[in-house]
Amino acid sequence: MDYAHLPGEEQNPLMESTAHVDWGLVLLSAARHTLAGTDNLVTGNVAFAPGDGGPHTAPDVMVIPGAAGRDFGRYEPGPGDPIPSVCIEILSPSNTRAEIRRRCTRLLRLGVAEVYVLDPERDTVVRTELDGDALVEHGAIGVPSPGLALTFATVEQGRLAVCCPAGRVVRPGDDPFGWLVAETVRADAAESRADAAEARADAAVAREHALEAELARLRADNPDS
Repeated sequence: MDYAHLPGEEQNPLMESTAHVDWGLVLLSAARHTLAGTDNLVTGNVAFAPGDGGPHTAPDVMVIPGAAGRDFGRYEPGPGDPIPSVCIEILSPSNTRAEIRRRCTRLLRLGVAEVYVLDPERDTVVRTELDGDALVEHGAIGVPSPGLALTFATVEQGRLAVCCPAGRVVRPGDDPFGWLVAETVRADAAESRADAAEARADAAVAREHALEAELARLRADNPDS
């Protein structure tokens, strides 16, 4: 798909490689669950006009605070509309370095707090920042992302992955919801142990009361003893 109806030069195909699609699914699925219950909308490939009069773009992953439950066909921040807190670009075969750096610069100038570039072929991810007018890149491996509630990590042979709050490391092809299942199982087991401990405590109190009642009865039956 191309955004042929939108102005500007950045009309590259969307999700033009299987690695691009796989990483998009992992990040969208994982972030939607780590941010579940918050006011954040996690979405991707929404036609996005940063408001500087330049071309539209479509970040592969975008977190918009205060927009949970809203639908966007085209997103243009304005009065009352929040600026995205996170934008992620997943490199496609046709992307040029100059193009990606231009996109990141526009997003950062708009005020997006976290802007990442993920390279599925090289298994790398960087966080971009502005130093004056210069775009600088920092390695994002092992640095928690407040906006995503996730941490990028590496697994065997340096393969890129994301680490969910329960410690589960997820890559394309893995189940991004497995960590939720594991957490539910652990929470249920902890609740069962707490319930059992409470039941044992209640039983001990009941036995104590029964002994006190029996002692009171024996004293009443034998007042001189």
